[in-house]
Amino acid sequence: MRSKTWIWVGLAAVLILAAVNLAILTAFPVEHQHVQEPLKRVNWILPFGPGFEYRGPYGSPVIVYDGMNETWQLQNTTAWSRTLSLGDRYSLDPAHPEDIRYTPDIAIEGDKISLDFFVRNLAGEDCAQADLAVTTGIERLNATTGSPEGNILPGAATTLPIGDLAAGQWREVRVTADLPRPEPGEVLYLTIGLAAPYTITTPNGTPITFDFRRVTATIPGFNTSWKEEIDPGSTPDPDYNRAHLPGGSATFIVTGIEAPELVPPPTLRAD
Repeated sequence: MRSKTWIWVGLAAVLILAAVNLAILTAFPVEHQHVQEPLKRVNWILPFGPGFEYRGPYGSPVIVYDGMNETWQLQNTTAWSRTLSLGDRYSLDPAHPEDIRYTPDIAIEGDKISLDFFVRNLAGEDCAQADLAVTTGIERLNATTGSPEGNILPGAATTLPIGDLAAGQWREVRVTADLPRPEPGEVLYLTIGLAAPYTITTPNGTPITFDFRRVTATIPGFNTSWKEEIDPGSTPDPDYNRAHLPGGSATFIVTGIEAPELVPPPTLRAD
C-alpha cells in the first residue's frame, strides 16, 4: 500500500514539473527567449584603469589624510600596486588572448596621487598625436554605512598627450591628480578617469574622429565578429560620439585620520 502511495506522489511531482515547464514556454517562447548580449568593443583608443575600479567603496584602496601634518598615506601599498593580468579584455583577437600585464605603480607625493593606466590603440590607424582627457570627481560618503551623501564634485579636467602609438600597440601612461583634504571624521570617494581622445592625428597629419557607430561585436571564446550597419547618408552626432568615448577609471577612499573604517553591509541569503 505504501509503495502505491509513493508511485502516486512521483506521478504528481512529474505532472507539476511538466505544468511549470509548459507555463514557462508559454510565457517565453523559444524564439523569444533572452540571448546573452555579445560583448562589444569599440575600435578606438582604449584606456583601462587598474583592476579595482568597479569594486565600490568597500573594495577600493584607502588613503588616510593627517590634517595636522598635511600628509596622505596609502594603506597596503604593496597589494594595490601588484602586476595585473588583463586576460583577453584588450587582446587583438579575443579568441587568442595575449598575456598582457601591467602594474599601476600607485604613488603619493605631496598632495598629488599618480598611477599608471593601460592604453591600447585599436583604431586601425597609427596615432602620431592625441590628447586623452583626465577627470576627477569627489563624493562624500556616510562614515558608517559608506553610502553616498550629496553631489559629486568634479575636479579640474586636464589632458594627457600621447604620441607614436602605432596600430595595435599598447603602453602604460602616467596619470596625476590632486588629493582631497577630508575633515578628521570625514570619508570621501575619489574617482580618477581617463577618456579616449575624440580625434587622433596620423603620421601624415590626417585627423581621424571617433565614430561610435564603428564598433565590433565579439562573442568571447569564438572567432566570430560583425560590425553595425552604417547608413551611407547619415551624419554622426558629435555630442553623442563624445559621450560614448571609451574610458577607464580608478577609485580611492580618502578618509580623515579619525574616520571609522567602513563596514560592508550584511550579505542576505536564504536558509
